[in-house]
Amino acid sequence: MVGVGVWFMRKNITTDDYFRGGQNIPWWAAACSIYATMLSSLTFVALPALVYATDWLLYIGMLMIPAVAPLAIYGAMPFFRRIDATSAYEYLGKRFNRPVRLLGSGLFTLFHISRMGIVMALTALALSAVTPLTPWQSVLIMGVLCLIYCTMGGVEAVIWTDTIQTVVLLGGALVCVFYIVGGVDGGFGGVLDLANANDKMTLVNLDFSPDSFTTLALWVIILGGLGQNLSSYTSDQAVVQRYMTTKSTAAAARSIWANGIMAVFGSLLFFFIGTGLYAFYHSNPALLNPTIQNDQVFPMFIATELPVGIAGLIVAGIFAAAQSTVSTSMNSTATTLVTDFLRPFNRCDSEAGYLRAAKVLTFTMGVLGTLAGLLFISPEIRSLMSEYFKVIGMFMGALGGLFLLGILTTRAHARGAFIGLLGGVAVMVWIWQATETNGYLYALIGIMSCLLIGYAASVLLPAAQTDLENLTLHTLKKKDSTDV
Repeated sequence: MVGVGVWFMRKNITTDDYFRGGQNIPWWAAACSIYATMLSSLTFVALPALVYATDWLLYIGMLMIPAVAPLAIYGAMPFFRRIDATSAYEYLGKRFNRPVRLLGSGLFTLFHISRMGIVMALTALALSAVTPLTPWQSVLIMGVLCLIYCTMGGVEAVIWTDTIQTVVLLGGALVCVFYIVGGVDGGFGGVLDLANANDKMTLVNLDFSPDSFTTLALWVIILGGLGQNLSSYTSDQAVVQRYMTTKSTAAAARSIWANGIMAVFGSLLFFFIGTGLYAFYHSNPALLNPTIQNDQVFPMFIATELPVGIAGLIVAGIFAAAQSTVSTSMNSTATTLVTDFLRPFNRCDSEAGYLRAAKVLTFTMGVLGTLAGLLFISPEIRSLMSEYFKVIGMFMGALGGLFLLGILTTRAHARGAFIGLLGGVAVMVWIWQATETNGYLYALIGIMSCLLIGYAASVLLPAAQTDLENLTLHTLKKKDSTDV
């Protein structure tokens, strides 16, 4: 991975090279990068652990990724491609004003620092069950490696390492399935029989009671999945940046569709691993260490049940899963800071100065993310996946609502948008502190509260008319010859 960073370092002449790869990334590599970024070690480690402890209720939520794909392709991406955006939040500046753009970009940065922390902490806890490394040592190793190749190579290094890491990630998972099934009496059929006998493959919870919002009821999974993915694919710079690395809108659309297909089948693989682990330890209870955390179940299987050489390859997969997310967060946060906070205020006197600032900020974001990873290592956090759902809802839900407010309405204006964003965050804090609402719904609540509060404020408060050409769905003109 470090070698890839060194290779692409020589190609970074401008910030466009560093942040968008000169728009020469193949669509399939962009798809792998989106997949690795959005799922990573949260899929490799936490998802099997969650399924091992519960059932398949969350799988319906994974199907919401391809469901959101048309909305991302036809409802969001045209606006980013039309303004030739480097940062997704450039759209907010054009649609509303600079303060809204800066607030949105700042919320994104806070979210991704938290996300880096959760991903590294989760992976470190997993590796502590497999290797002699302590969790804090693992966090430092991952952080330093990402700092080196991401700071040197820019987004091209990130995307191509993501592509390699996707192969390692999925290949390692397939190898584990082979060994898990082989350790259960009856093989594949035995896994299914044990799982069905113990209600471990329940796919739907048809609970529509008044307190079903606290559970993983079907409606919670569907609406929550739509909210999370709508936020990610319309307002998350880590994803939007991939739309801008391809040569054309059509190529970017193919990358989104390909990512959706990979997510559905990749999730199926990891859900089966979780069920298979339950069947394996149900058949071999003496092999299970009762003192480990849920997030360490899969790594423990790797360490104790796989041959040494194979186990090493899977450990590489766990590292790859974490690094793909951390490196993307480092590069995308640096992109927003340079594009949204430095360029508009002419903080550097040359393109070379902005490129230097980009590398310094990439390094700085990596350091902050690593420190967050050290803070998130806690025995009290039994499942970091649930913590992640809270983080994405707290930050990205309201931000997704802000983009939808701009895209869907012509009445919304800057003051209303600012109030809507602050109101959305306030509602999220209240939901978190005062209710038992399932964390899976946080993103949707953030979207809807920002959208409704922002629209109401825009209707009630007067504002001067602005030019909205190509900035809302109602004022979007037909494609021109350059947008293909």
